[in-house]
Amino acid sequence: MLVTRKRKLLLQALLSLLFIALLFGGAWYFATSYKPPTTEDYVNRGRSYLEEAANALGVEAKVQESVYWSWIDEKGQILPLIGNQFLLGTVDVNGIGKYGDVTSKHLEKVTDTFFRSLLADSETFFNKSHFVANKENAREKENDPTHTIRRGYERGKIKCLLRLTPHSDPFGAFFCGAIGDHQLTLQKRVAGLFSTTYNPKHFSAFRVTKSEKDFALGTYMEDVGGYTWIAKKTEGKWQVVWKGQEIPLCTDMQKGSIPKTIYLNCSNGE
Repeated sequence: MLVTRKRKLLLQALLSLLFIALLFGGAWYFATSYKPPTTEDYVNRGRSYLEEAANALGVEAKVQESVYWSWIDEKGQILPLIGNQFLLGTVDVNGIGKYGDVTSKHLEKVTDTFFRSLLADSETFFNKSHFVANKENAREKENDPTHTIRRGYERGKIKCLLRLTPHSDPFGAFFCGAIGDHQLTLQKRVAGLFSTTYNPKHFSAFRVTKSEKDFALGTYMEDVGGYTWIAKKTEGKWQVVWKGQEIPLCTDMQKGSIPKTIYLNCSNGE
């Protein structure tokens, strides 16, 4: 009996040691092999959600890359997004998904009433996909300078936006992606150049294309339209030294001592 008991105790001890070894071995393997999701991973997941959303809405819309969307955080800061989008309209050309029975000749029918089912179906899809509605990114057309209806949804780091504009064609746009960390870093380098605080009466956003020493190149977008800009840092403060929608004049670039690596191309005015 004593021998049998000793064997049982020895067996229990061995099993305990084996369990501890497996436990620590598994933890070590997880710690050394686990790689946290990257921004690109979230962007790819967002693209999958867009494809599912288009299917849920019954449209054949082409999902395309888009970087000119912004997210408003709880502090009212405008954060740059990177990701993909698809468009909805009255015709199925150039990748636009045709939604509803309204034709391009009757855009007066693209109203709040027309959007009701689209908004309801979109909300149902995002709820089923475990997204949460975000109030900072939701607006009604009466409170928007472009009379656009906006909705925002998020699932962790994945951000999705819906934009519907009455009497327009295309009238709808869906976006899913994530905050662009690299772009955010570039924007912080030119802090003070443009406002990053959300203004409900004048929605604007900017992107930095290149930053090199005391010079930067980028784009600025307003409610309607935008332009390319070049900025220079003087005495610790960034200032726009050129902006426009055309190729800059070579004389302007020379006067501002702007390096060619920033403006890339210029015009002689001919």
